[in-house]
Amino acid sequence: MSTIEMHDLVKTYGAERVVNGVDLEIADGQFVVLLGPSGCGKTTTLRMVAGLEQITGGDLRFDGRRMNDEPPDRRGVGMVFQHYALYPHMTVAANLSFGLESRRQRGGRRRARAAERARVLEIARLLELEHVLDHRPKELSGGQRQRVALGRALIRDPDVFLLDEPLSNLDANLRDRMRMELARLHEELPVTTVYVTHDQSEALTLADVLVVMHEGRVRQAAPPAEVYDSPADTFVAGFLGSPGMNLWEVVTEQGERELRSVRLPEQMAVGLGADRPGVVVGVRPEHLELVGEAHDSLALVECRVRIVENLGSHQLVHGSLAGGGEAVVAHLEPRDGPRRGETILLGAREEHVHLFESGTGRRLASRAARGRVPVVA
Repeated sequence: MSTIEMHDLVKTYGAERVVNGVDLEIADGQFVVLLGPSGCGKTTTLRMVAGLEQITGGDLRFDGRRMNDEPPDRRGVGMVFQHYALYPHMTVAANLSFGLESRRQRGGRRRARAAERARVLEIARLLELEHVLDHRPKELSGGQRQRVALGRALIRDPDVFLLDEPLSNLDANLRDRMRMELARLHEELPVTTVYVTHDQSEALTLADVLVVMHEGRVRQAAPPAEVYDSPADTFVAGFLGSPGMNLWEVVTEQGERELRSVRLPEQMAVGLGADRPGVVVGVRPEHLELVGEAHDSLALVECRVRIVENLGSHQLVHGSLAGGGEAVVAHLEPRDGPRRGETILLGAREEHVHLFESGTGRRLASRAARGRVPVVA
């Protein structure tokens, strides 16, 4: 296993910067997930770690050793791609052992064939492939093919395990099962792992550290619960979650008590007066609930309902601020049942309200968000 350090990592194609100064440290044995929208630079970052893309600038180190110019076969990495890339004419056993055989044929460490067969059986048992070792890829299910691809990377005892959206070609049910398989696999073989995905369920389930990327930069790197509960900025807040966090631009008015569309609890608003005329208020849809009347201890949102999605276990209510056009999404109990066209009052407890700096989008420190100046939209 290895530690991985990325210091100001840059990748350019001509004048375009695809990766723009990534700083990241990955501890030995950690499972790190790179998450972000298409084009954010996550796969390019992974390919630079693998040695499949030339590094334009910055440093990449494994266990303190600079790897920028090392070829892929000298980095000790095992990589699984989005497409399985199995050899169709070979059996599962031959696909698994191919890396060992080619390494022996190139004159590397000599392994007896008996030892190679033992290693194939070991990996096959780990991945529950013993009963299909004589099958060819066309005879396998999608999940079995994916496990063969995983096994082919693992069989070489990599120091670093790299996975580029390995489950994206599977159907939803199989993807859920394979996600649990990957979690189990990492428990049994805690290899330092970097995993790229656009699927938030995979990221939140698998990651020890979740790295959210946007426009070639790391926006936040922290345990998944911390990223979800305390997003570093409005991009992370709006991107993570399904639906993402509600974000409303509001203005402060000293001494004003009129409820318009959004109002914070009195104790949250110190420091948001004349020197800070605007903030962005964020509340996740699941933290909004219907309230019958104004309450000083709650953040209050007046919403005009436009669409109600009945999803069985809950309803998603889509609307807009009564005093403006900004969108509102609330995750409500089925029995709450607001109707289209109705104007409702939603409330959220103080601990579920997030404040961000207007303009930069950066999260405001919680100690700066307490006092007695109400905030209205």
